[in-house]
Amino acid sequence: MCGLAGWAGAPTHDSRTLVRMCAAIAHRGPDDFGTHVVPGRVALGFRRLSIIDLTGGAQPITNESGDVAVTVNGEIYNFRELRQELESRGHRFSTGSDAEVVVHLYEDEGPRCLRRLRGMFAIALWDGPRDRLLLARDRLGVKPLYFAEAPKGLVYGSEPGAILAGGFLAPRTDLKAIVQYLTLQYVPAPLTGFVGLRKLRPGELLLWESGRTSVERWWTISHGGGNDDVSDEERLDQLDRVLSEATRLRLIADVPVGAFLSGGIDSSLVLSYMAEHARDVRTFSIDFPHARFSEGVYAREVARLYGAQHDEFTVEPDIIPTIAATVQAAGEPFADSSAIPTYLLSEITRRHVTVALSGDGGDEAFAGYLRHRLATAADRLGPLPVLARPVARMIEHLPLDGRATQLKRGVNALSRTSHDRYASMMAHFDPDALERLCTPAFLEEAGGSRQASDDVLALPEGRGVDRYLTLDTATYLPGDLLLKVDRMSMAHALEVRSPLLDHEVHELAARTPARMKLRRGETKWLLKQLARRRGMPEHLVTRRKMGFGIPVGEWFRAELRPWLEETLRDPITRERGWFRPAEVDRLLSDHLDRRADHTPRLWSLAMLELWQRNWIDNGGRGPAARAREAE
Repeated sequence: MCGLAGWAGAPTHDSRTLVRMCAAIAHRGPDDFGTHVVPGRVALGFRRLSIIDLTGGAQPITNESGDVAVTVNGEIYNFRELRQELESRGHRFSTGSDAEVVVHLYEDEGPRCLRRLRGMFAIALWDGPRDRLLLARDRLGVKPLYFAEAPKGLVYGSEPGAILAGGFLAPRTDLKAIVQYLTLQYVPAPLTGFVGLRKLRPGELLLWESGRTSVERWWTISHGGGNDDVSDEERLDQLDRVLSEATRLRLIADVPVGAFLSGGIDSSLVLSYMAEHARDVRTFSIDFPHARFSEGVYAREVARLYGAQHDEFTVEPDIIPTIAATVQAAGEPFADSSAIPTYLLSEITRRHVTVALSGDGGDEAFAGYLRHRLATAADRLGPLPVLARPVARMIEHLPLDGRATQLKRGVNALSRTSHDRYASMMAHFDPDALERLCTPAFLEEAGGSRQASDDVLALPEGRGVDRYLTLDTATYLPGDLLLKVDRMSMAHALEVRSPLLDHEVHELAARTPARMKLRRGETKWLLKQLARRRGMPEHLVTRRKMGFGIPVGEWFRAELRPWLEETLRDPITRERGWFRPAEVDRLLSDHLDRRADHTPRLWSLAMLELWQRNWIDNGGRGPAARAREAE
């Protein structure tokens, strides 16, 4: 796992600029720093976290003639097979690094070589003879890659801070991106929150050739259309083999490897395979003093079941410094509160290992969310406005927690179209709520309140749960979950790998009939059957999904109340003119007085304000100053 930064063309910047850019992302790669510079043509910068070939795997790496150079953030898990094939064709290798296969494979196959790679990666490759810079992001978007047009060239980096530290653009807030952020709690690609700064979508390739830029998709996935003649047992056998192999590949490392463990189905399955392929497995988890958010007892039980050495850490509400750290680490506006435990879990895990396996990706591949069940049930029932209203009244007084809130959203959406229904389940501020919150001037500049609902959340073609899985895989998975894990783990130079994010696992899931994912209202049916087959106790298989949330809503009413009110009612916040003060006050008072649960909305507003102050108000000096200090 590493950090990339650089440019192509002839911007008016020198090697000191490249040093500053790489220093801004030194946390991603504290072990080494390397460059490949052809003055007036290209500058490739690299920060290395040493995982494979600790002494000889420095980057950038060139081909035999030195005119093609590559930097790779991530891991190529099938590099040994590819290397053997390339050596048989006459290629000579100078390192034992997994990244070196990319430059030689590119020589033979050009950009098509990406399809041969099994792994998580962001790639920056310079092809001197063609005057071409290639930027590419892996299939599911595990690794990030940002870019911006610069005078006489194009600039790129693994995080926004790298590009800002180079001084290539002045940090300005993109209000169109902010509207989408308020809807989704993250900024979907290609927007970032900064004017002029973009990020590649998952499975996208950018080519800059002699001053011309083009972007294209090199991989897509669409759920549905699988062979329904395959029996349950045959599909279980296939999944067992692919997931076992995906786990084995992710254990390849020359440094200590552990695992995140929540006690849920996904991370427990990963641990079960780790126990088969490795010895002396270590697991790590975060727990909370609130019983409704605590999974510690389950994580401990699973660790004992598979013989892992287990460590856990309890999160207390004194987390204001951690909140600030996550805003800095995210780089973009980001409001998934589970970034807090992810940041802390990564911190304690890094004290013991350099690589951690996780269970990310199972819900999006195999239909693991309550919204998948609600949306498909509503599709079968059709519009039910008459029934929806009395049922909504019946559940109005359920306890204020995330599950009840999601259930209420689902019931209230019964009378809508499939698109509007699912968009309302995904939205934290729907278009009507944005109209109440935002000032007319803000919405006019931002282009209206319906961008995310109408465009980002547009349902693809398909039937049943499969179209929701296709949408989640393209939006929520990379925009929220993968950004969170990458940024919070890399803040501590921890590499996180997930077998369930292997593209062969996802392609198998896409071919799997919907009845094997969501059966008789049971989410993630196929994975649960696999867990049963592998000896997981029934009470662990069937227990209620808890997610990775924190009791921030309760903390808002207690320990975090002064911080929240000060942030949202500060004159600096209100003078921006973005939001109506009366509506912000209503959200605050309704939540604090327990008339409603506005946790996600209040958290989104607070995180946006902290991001604005940290990344915009200081003129971008924060990242640049840190880079200069590290020179």
